[in-house]
Amino acid sequence: MKKKLSLYIGLIIISINIANGNILSIFSYVRQRININTISPEETNICYALQKKIEDYIDNFNSKISVNILNNNGEFIVDINGKIPRIPASNQKILSSAFSLDNLGPNYLLKTSLKEMSSGGLYFDASGDPDFDKRHLDELLRGLNSEEFNTGIKLPILISSSNKNTWWPPSWSYYDRKEEYGAPITKYSIASNASTKALNNPIDNFINEVNTSLVRNNLSSKYFIKSVYNDPVDFASTIKSVNSAPLYILLNLVNSESHNYTAEVVFRHSLNNWSHDFPNVKYTKWLKDQNFDSDDFIFADASGLSRENRVTTYGLSQFLRRMQLSRYSDYYFSSFSILGVRGSLKNVKAPINLKGRILAKSGRLSNVRSISGIILGKDKIFSIIVNNKENSTKNIINILSIVDNTNNCT
Repeated sequence: MKKKLSLYIGLIIISINIANGNILSIFSYVRQRININTISPEETNICYALQKKIEDYIDNFNSKISVNILNNNGEFIVDINGKIPRIPASNQKILSSAFSLDNLGPNYLLKTSLKEMSSGGLYFDASGDPDFDKRHLDELLRGLNSEEFNTGIKLPILISSSNKNTWWPPSWSYYDRKEEYGAPITKYSIASNASTKALNNPIDNFINEVNTSLVRNNLSSKYFIKSVYNDPVDFASTIKSVNSAPLYILLNLVNSESHNYTAEVVFRHSLNNWSHDFPNVKYTKWLKDQNFDSDDFIFADASGLSRENRVTTYGLSQFLRRMQLSRYSDYYFSSFSILGVRGSLKNVKAPINLKGRILAKSGRLSNVRSISGIILGKDKIFSIIVNNKENSTKNIINILSIVDNTNNCT
């Protein structure tokens, strides 16, 4: 009787904790929505001394740059060409990564599973995990040596194939598709498809690695690979799964390291859709719900590799201000690069007083540079994008230095 009573009490406590967890999650979401919906609209209160210094500095390339500086009162103290749509490069990830985080939550996992089929055979249910590698293949296949799966006949292991035309967003250039940063966006990847073989054909590369793993684990006499074009649905059970790092860790790849493949994969998980259709209705609606000026934004991908994307520095600054109200704000901003410390900004030359104080997402394409984020210690949000000018990272850093050294602007 005591054991039963203890069990019942335990179940009640677990239920209360689960309920409390759900209630807290719902409460934090509702509070986020209220805060974003009722945020005070940004006002323009130009600090003319600062704006004049920046305008003088950019005088010979003013038409190629947009600059917005937003103080902690929600006032634009600098606005130069802020509403001109420009190619953002990887500053596009500022938006798509926030969408993924808000929809999936920081602890979401990408699962790569080996499943048993009701009709016989096995199936690799892949997820696009950017860290999935040969060691994980061995981990999934090693258990097949047990008697439980020894049927005496050679069984197929199914892998879903796909048309080559569906591997990339259509607006990605053919030049970029040949480079590691433009790796194909497929569920089947070995270390994010970042190898010459995988770039040529990620599905074939995955199949070859599975075959090699079967040989390595003495399983090639029991199983063979079969490519199919539709995901099987008659699963009997999951034999084994390998989980990715949680999403908040993957976001460091997306934002700090600016990893295009990971940005595209987690975005597709947040949509539960692996097509490359843009504009996407769910994504567009979510951005509208963030209550900022995105009317001039154009979305062609999640990573920013497409040159068809367009954003404004005015809108990006507003968006970052709203992300400070997100229930996942700490996870989000901690995924950004830090100037002179980590990520894509680690090796950027900058004045010593700025190093460690610029928390930002950077972006670069040929003749495109973008950096948007926060100046720590100044409580200022900034967004700067340069189009059609070579080697402009130095110009952006100099502008940030001007902002940091101008003390008569609050």
